[in-house]
Amino acid sequence: MADKTRNMWGGKHVAAATAGSCLAVRLVSVLLICTALLSLGAHRAFAQTTATLMADQVYVDGAGRLVATGSVEVWHGSIRMTAQRVVYDQRRDHLVVDGPISISDGPDTVLLADSAELSPDMRAGLIGSARIVLNQQLQISAASIVRDPSGLNQMTAVVASSCPVCAADPTPLWEIRADRVTHDEATNQLEFERAQFRFAGVPIMYVPRMRLPGPGLDRSRGILRPEVSLGSDLGLSVGIPYFIPIGDRHDVTLTPAASTNGMASVGFRWRTARVNGGLEIGGQISQDNILPGQLRGYGYVRALFALSNDFTLSADMMAATDRTYLETYNITDDSRLSGHLTLERVRRDQMIRGRLLGFYSLRAGDVNDELPNLATQAELDQRIDLAHTPFGGALRFQLGAQAHQRRSSVDGVRGRDVGRAHVQLSWRRSGVLPGGILMTGALDGRIDHVRVSDDSAFATPVTRRAAQAMVEFRWPWSRSSDGGVRQVIEPVVQVIAARNSGGALPNDDHTMPELDEGNLFALTRHSGEDARDDGSRVNAGLRWSRYQAGGWSSQALVGRIWRRQALSAFPPAHVQPLGQSASDWLLAGRIYNDSGLSLTARLLVDPTNTVSRAETNLAWTGGATSVATRYLFVPASAFEDRATPLNEWSVDVTRNFNSGWASTVGWDFDIAQNLFATARAGFAYRNDCLSFDLSMSRHFVTATNPTSSTRFDLRIELLGIGGRAPSNSNRACRA
Repeated sequence: MADKTRNMWGGKHVAAATAGSCLAVRLVSVLLICTALLSLGAHRAFAQTTATLMADQVYVDGAGRLVATGSVEVWHGSIRMTAQRVVYDQRRDHLVVDGPISISDGPDTVLLADSAELSPDMRAGLIGSARIVLNQQLQISAASIVRDPSGLNQMTAVVASSCPVCAADPTPLWEIRADRVTHDEATNQLEFERAQFRFAGVPIMYVPRMRLPGPGLDRSRGILRPEVSLGSDLGLSVGIPYFIPIGDRHDVTLTPAASTNGMASVGFRWRTARVNGGLEIGGQISQDNILPGQLRGYGYVRALFALSNDFTLSADMMAATDRTYLETYNITDDSRLSGHLTLERVRRDQMIRGRLLGFYSLRAGDVNDELPNLATQAELDQRIDLAHTPFGGALRFQLGAQAHQRRSSVDGVRGRDVGRAHVQLSWRRSGVLPGGILMTGALDGRIDHVRVSDDSAFATPVTRRAAQAMVEFRWPWSRSSDGGVRQVIEPVVQVIAARNSGGALPNDDHTMPELDEGNLFALTRHSGEDARDDGSRVNAGLRWSRYQAGGWSSQALVGRIWRRQALSAFPPAHVQPLGQSASDWLLAGRIYNDSGLSLTARLLVDPTNTVSRAETNLAWTGGATSVATRYLFVPASAFEDRATPLNEWSVDVTRNFNSGWASTVGWDFDIAQNLFATARAGFAYRNDCLSFDLSMSRHFVTATNPTSSTRFDLRIELLGIGGRAPSNSNRACRA
């Protein structure tokens, strides 16, 4: 048996073993460089060859055709073709290819076929019994494909799907059958003619003509995934988003919607992208039977831009025509809207910020004219390292101004407007004493100049001066065992002296101070600027931590605050964890491991050993199941504008099944009133080519809607079309 030989043509080597070597070289050159036939000798072929052919055997038959057989591979630019037999006919200037054939043009397009007649560059021709895989997602089978050099591929008798098709299960979950499909490679668009959509082999929809984006195409003009929901307020509603790209930097999405209860609406979204950021403006206009004869709606603006000198400009604002619109149309469940326009620069040792803030309450019991709806802020925060000076530590300089306004002009808290400017200087230094005791010292001084209008209870202007001095001692003890367990016990004691002078100021930005492990040892625990700590106090606590090599970790803290006298900011009749000369006991702890279990608890216990506040969070993820539950208890407080106690229990459970299904169930239960506030459930299914999500929520009582409401949401998405890729978890066929 004759030995098999392998002939290679490249830019540096040409081999010919026949007597008619000049003819063979000419024919091979045509195949490789995809140009006109060469009429010159071999040396000219060396200069023009841009492709490579490999085969088990290459010869010229009696008709003058070049024949390559046995594991044929051809490379030309980004195109690679493999076949069993390739015949080049010089007179017709085309290739006759016998399969199985595989043609790949980069990683995004793979074509499989049984036979083909192609041009020498393999970009045009007729392909029979072919299958195209686009972007490793969408599979298109066709009886024939006509390739055009312009990049338009005409396919006949087409079946398209991103679902796997296996011998044991030849019917895909969904498929699109069409008489004719045109694939534009330049725009990555697919146009179907006389298309039929089938689900599990059953025809459910016929479309004379439709255009779909190819896989991986994120910006294509056309219809997006429909939005379907069923609710007790609006009935069955359907929205059809339509996406309109405007160049490479802008786009518009319009979403007309209608419902069985007489709702008609149009949603819109406009986006623009710049080199340094982007802007988005959107909203919705509706007319329904909830408020007959009225146009309802909402609008929003979001922006983020990077400016020169490390400054950033950001915005996030939303407004609605009435209190219930956002919840009714499932846009947000927030009970208060807040927006901002911010210009800031944050560096390692400096922060500069200017903000315009807006607030609007959706609660039925709130009067927005009596709330601070508009506020402005400007601040400079500079850190100065003093490590190389005799003082040591770090110096912090703060300069700022703030003002807020109520629309109401009623005298008192309902109409009070406040403007304030402040300057603050702080110094802090830490060191290690003999015996391993960590000592920290801090000094803080602040001056506020405040002007109050529409509230005769406060003199104006008022200048307040506040000063604090703090010394802190921490003594960590550590122990390690042979089993890899490490424990740390750390007693902490802080002694703070504070004094305020200059007159009383209104407290609008921090009326509900809390006591937790995050602020027990803070120099000031107020999140706002109106209230300042006054008087001497001692903060003491004991921390314990345990770390185990197997992944278990636990932490605990017990602490309390003792004051020389009660805080004057709280009325004597108000029972508050921080309002007395001795605070409630703080008990906090956390247990977690690497397997997905986490338990966090926080308790406040008053001097009578009664729990005054409690919060626990439990989260567990084990295999296919995850559980999250939360319990919260906060007593009623007229001072904190809470008429009834908060005693709530929330649960959310998710279960994933091997079949691709997942289920969720959850609720919010008000223990104090012995009723459910919210109940929710959902089912989801996801496989290689389909995403299905059905959710239900029942709102029994909410802050913005005193009546009960039920809502169903349905989302179905065909994966592998457009920019959404299917999952690769089950792509292979099973035996």
